[in-house]
Amino acid sequence: MKIKKIPVIDFTKCRKCKKCIEICPSQAISVSFNNCCAKCIKYCLTMEVPCHPKEIIFKYELCNACGLCLEICSENAISWFTPKNVE
Repeated sequence: MKIKKIPVIDFTKCRKCKKCIEICPSQAISVSFNNCCAKCIKYCLTMEVPCHPKEIIFKYELCNACGLCLEICSENAISWFTPKNVE
Protein backbone atom coordinates (compact mmCIF):
# COMPACT_ATOMS: atom_id res chain seq x y z
CA MET A 1 0.00 0.00 0.00
CA LYS A 2 1.46 3.36 -1.00
CA ILE A 3 0.43 6.32 1.14
CA LYS A 4 0.10 9.65 -0.65
CA LYS A 5 -0.24 12.01 2.29
CA ILE A 6 -0.77 11.85 6.01
CA PRO A 7 -1.58 14.51 8.62
CA VAL A 8 1.11 15.33 11.18
CA ILE A 9 1.06 17.56 14.25
CA ASP A 10 3.63 20.24 15.00
CA PHE A 11 3.71 20.08 18.79
CA THR A 12 5.36 23.49 19.03
CA LYS A 13 2.03 24.92 17.81
CA CYS A 14 -0.44 22.39 19.27
CA ARG A 15 -2.41 23.63 22.31
CA LYS A 16 -3.96 20.19 22.95
CA CYS A 17 -7.52 21.48 22.60
CA LYS A 18 -8.48 18.03 21.19
CA LYS A 19 -10.83 19.48 18.56
CA CYS A 20 -9.08 17.29 15.99
CA ILE A 21 -9.95 14.20 18.04
CA GLU A 22 -13.60 15.25 18.30
CA ILE A 23 -14.03 15.96 14.58
CA CYS A 24 -12.28 12.89 13.17
CA PRO A 25 -14.96 10.69 11.55
CA SER A 26 -12.77 7.58 11.51
CA GLN A 27 -11.47 7.95 15.10
CA ALA A 28 -7.92 7.98 13.75
CA ILE A 29 -6.72 10.59 16.26
CA SER A 30 -6.35 9.92 19.96
CA VAL A 31 -4.40 10.78 23.07
CA SER A 32 -1.68 8.27 23.81
CA PHE A 33 0.05 7.60 27.07
CA ASN A 34 2.38 5.12 25.42
CA ASN A 35 6.04 6.10 25.39
CA CYS A 36 6.94 3.83 22.48
CA CYS A 37 5.06 3.89 19.20
CA ALA A 38 5.31 0.95 16.81
CA LYS A 39 4.85 3.30 13.87
CA CYS A 40 8.12 5.16 14.54
CA ILE A 41 10.17 2.98 12.24
CA LYS A 42 7.65 3.33 9.44
CA TYR A 43 6.60 6.99 9.74
CA CYS A 44 8.15 9.17 12.40
CA LEU A 45 11.80 8.78 11.47
CA THR A 46 11.08 10.19 8.02
CA MET A 47 9.04 13.17 9.21
CA GLU A 48 10.21 16.73 9.35
CA VAL A 49 8.04 17.24 12.45
CA PRO A 50 9.01 14.78 15.20
CA CYS A 51 6.40 12.54 16.80
CA HIS A 52 5.55 12.83 20.49
CA PRO A 53 3.87 9.53 21.38
CA LYS A 54 2.82 10.73 24.85
CA GLU A 55 0.60 13.32 23.21
CA ILE A 56 -1.95 13.25 20.40
CA ILE A 57 -1.30 10.53 17.84
CA PHE A 58 -2.68 9.49 14.48
CA LYS A 59 -3.64 5.90 13.75
CA TYR A 60 -2.74 6.08 10.08
CA GLU A 61 -4.35 2.74 9.27
CA LEU A 62 -7.72 4.34 10.17
CA CYS A 63 -7.09 7.77 8.60
CA ASN A 64 -8.91 8.42 5.33
CA ALA A 65 -7.09 11.74 4.70
CA CYS A 66 -10.33 13.75 4.76
CA GLY A 67 -8.57 16.87 6.06
CA LEU A 68 -11.14 17.78 8.71
CA CYS A 69 -8.45 17.87 11.39
CA LEU A 70 -6.49 20.44 9.38
CA GLU A 71 -9.60 22.58 8.94
CA ILE A 72 -10.58 22.54 12.64
CA CYS A 73 -7.12 23.32 14.01
CA SER A 74 -7.12 27.03 14.89
CA GLU A 75 -3.38 26.94 15.64
CA ASN A 76 -2.46 25.51 12.18
CA ALA A 77 -0.58 22.78 14.03
CA ILE A 78 -1.65 20.00 11.65
CA SER A 79 -0.30 19.79 8.13
CA TRP A 80 0.01 17.29 5.31
CA PHE A 81 3.15 15.22 5.00
CA THR A 82 4.04 12.98 2.07
CA PRO A 83 6.23 10.05 3.13
CA LYS A 84 8.84 8.82 0.70
CA ASN A 85 7.84 5.38 -0.62
CA VAL A 86 6.33 4.08 2.63
CA GLU A 87 4.87 0.61 2.11
